[in-house]
Amino acid sequence: MPKRLTRWLNLNWWVEHLSRLRLLIVLAVALGLAIPGLLLARQEGVSVRTEAFTRLQEDLRRYTEVSAEGMRDPLWQVSPELGRAVAQAVFSDQRIASLMVLDAQQKKPFLSYSRPIDPGDDIIAMTREIHYLDRNIGSVKIIMSTESASKLARAAQTQIVVRTLVGLVCSLLLIFIVMHWQLVKPIEYLKRMSSRLAQRDLSQPIGLRRNDELGQLAGSLESTRLALAGAFADLEEKNRLIAEHATDLEQRVTERTHELEASNTRLSETLGNLQRTQSELIEADRLASLGRMVAGIAHELNTPLGSSLTVASTLMDHYRSLSADVDQGNLRKAAFEGFMADIGEGLTIMQRNVQRAADMVDKFRQVAVDQTSEQRRIFKLHSFIDELQMTLSPRFKHTPIKLHLDIDADLQLDSYPGPLGQVLANLELNALIHAFDGRAEGNLQLSAKLTNEDMVRLSIKDDGVGMSEEIRQHIFDPFFTTRLGRGGSGLGLSIAYNIVTGLLGGKIWVVSEPGAGAEFIIEIPLRSPLRADKPREAL
Repeated sequence: MPKRLTRWLNLNWWVEHLSRLRLLIVLAVALGLAIPGLLLARQEGVSVRTEAFTRLQEDLRRYTEVSAEGMRDPLWQVSPELGRAVAQAVFSDQRIASLMVLDAQQKKPFLSYSRPIDPGDDIIAMTREIHYLDRNIGSVKIIMSTESASKLARAAQTQIVVRTLVGLVCSLLLIFIVMHWQLVKPIEYLKRMSSRLAQRDLSQPIGLRRNDELGQLAGSLESTRLALAGAFADLEEKNRLIAEHATDLEQRVTERTHELEASNTRLSETLGNLQRTQSELIEADRLASLGRMVAGIAHELNTPLGSSLTVASTLMDHYRSLSADVDQGNLRKAAFEGFMADIGEGLTIMQRNVQRAADMVDKFRQVAVDQTSEQRRIFKLHSFIDELQMTLSPRFKHTPIKLHLDIDADLQLDSYPGPLGQVLANLELNALIHAFDGRAEGNLQLSAKLTNEDMVRLSIKDDGVGMSEEIRQHIFDPFFTTRLGRGGSGLGLSIAYNIVTGLLGGKIWVVSEPGAGAEFIIEIPLRSPLRADKPREAL
C-alpha cells in the first residue's frame, strides 16, 4: 500500500493534523456553509409542505363545489340514484375519508360514503350548502386525510436535505483540498524554516515562490535569516575580540583591586574626618547662632541703656546747676522743687529701662546657656519660644514680616531646649531670607499643638514664594542652597534635620508649592529619648 495512502488512512495522523489550524478552518468553513444551507433547506421544506397542504385544501374545495353542484337536482327530485354517479366519482380519490350528503331536514343521510383511516392521521373537512331556486335544500360534507400530503412533503424535504448535504460535502472536500495545498502546506513549510532559524540553522535558504501574503512572509523570513547570519558573524568576531581582551582585563582588575584596597583605607580616614567635620559644623552653626543672638541682644539693650544714660546725664546737669545755686546762696524753693520733680521722673524712667535691660539679660542668659550646651531640662514650650523670639526680634524689627505665635500654654517638654531653639531659629531665619525674597510684606506663623498624649507638632508656616518640587526634594541635603554665592552655605536645614531626627528623636518634613508658601512641620516626643553617650542632666 502506498505510504501516502497509508498515512491518510491512519486515524492518529488525522487527529494530529486536524487538531491544529486545518481543523479550525474546516470547522469555520463547514459551519459557514452548513448553517445557511440547513436554514435554506428547512425553509424550502416548509415551503414544500405549505404548498402540498395548500394544494390539498384546493382539491377539497373543488370536490366540495363539484359535489354540491352535482347533488342539487337529485336532492330536489329526492332521487339518490341520480347523484350516486357524481358521489362515487368524487369518492374515488383515495385521499377522501368520508363524503356525506344531507337533505334540509337532516334526519338521515341522503348519500354517505366512508373508508377507514388511522387514528393518528390528520384530517381536514369542508361543508357546503346546496341551494335550488334560492332555497336551502341540503348540504354536502367531505372529510379528507392529510397523510398523503404529509408523505409527499416529507419525501420532498428528505430530497432537499440530501441534496444540501451532498453539496456541503462536495464543497468541504474541494475547500479542504485547496486549503491543504495552498495554505496548510506552505504554512507548515514556513513553520519548519522558522524552527531552523530558532535553532540557529541558517544554512538553507527560505524560498516560496508566491505573490501573496505567504510569499511576502517567506521573503521576510529570508531577510531575517540573512540578517541573523550577518549578526552571528559579527558576534563571533566580537567574541574573539572579547577573548583576546579577557586576559588583559583580568590583569587590570587585579591592579584595580589593589588600588581599591588602598583607596578604602583612605576612604575610612576621610569618613572619620567628615564625621568630625559634621560635628564641627553643627558646633559652628550653634556658635554663629549665638553670635547673632549676642548682636541682637546688644542692639536691644542699646535702647533702654541709652535712655537711662540720657536721663542720668540730664539729672547730672540739673545737679550741677542746683549745686552752683547753693554755693552762691541763690537757691530758691521753686528751683529746688523742680529739681526734686525731675529727679523723681528721671529715676522712674531709669528704673523702668534698667528693669527692662535686666529682664532681657536674664532671658538672654538662659537662652545662651541652652545654645552653648546640650543640657536636658524640663521647660514650658510657650516661655521658651517667647525667650527665643526676644533674641530673634532684632532680625524681624526692621522688616515688613509679621510673626504670629500660637503656642499651647500647657505644653511642657522634657528635652533639649538648646538644639530645639537652634532648629527653630534656623527655620525662622531661613523663611526670612528665602520665603519673602522680593516680597513687600508677609506673615510667618509659629504654632505648637499636641497630636497625641506624648507627641507635639510644631509648624513654621509662611505665605511666601514657596518652592518647586525639585527644590523640595533636596531641601535637607547638605550644602544645597538656592543662594550660592550670595551668603548661603546650605547647612542650616541639614543641621536642623540631623538635630530633629537624632537628638530630639522626632521627624521633620516640608509641604510647599510654588506661589503657595511653605510649611515646615516638626513632630517630637514630649520626653526626648535618653542619649546613650551622656546621662540625663539635672535641672
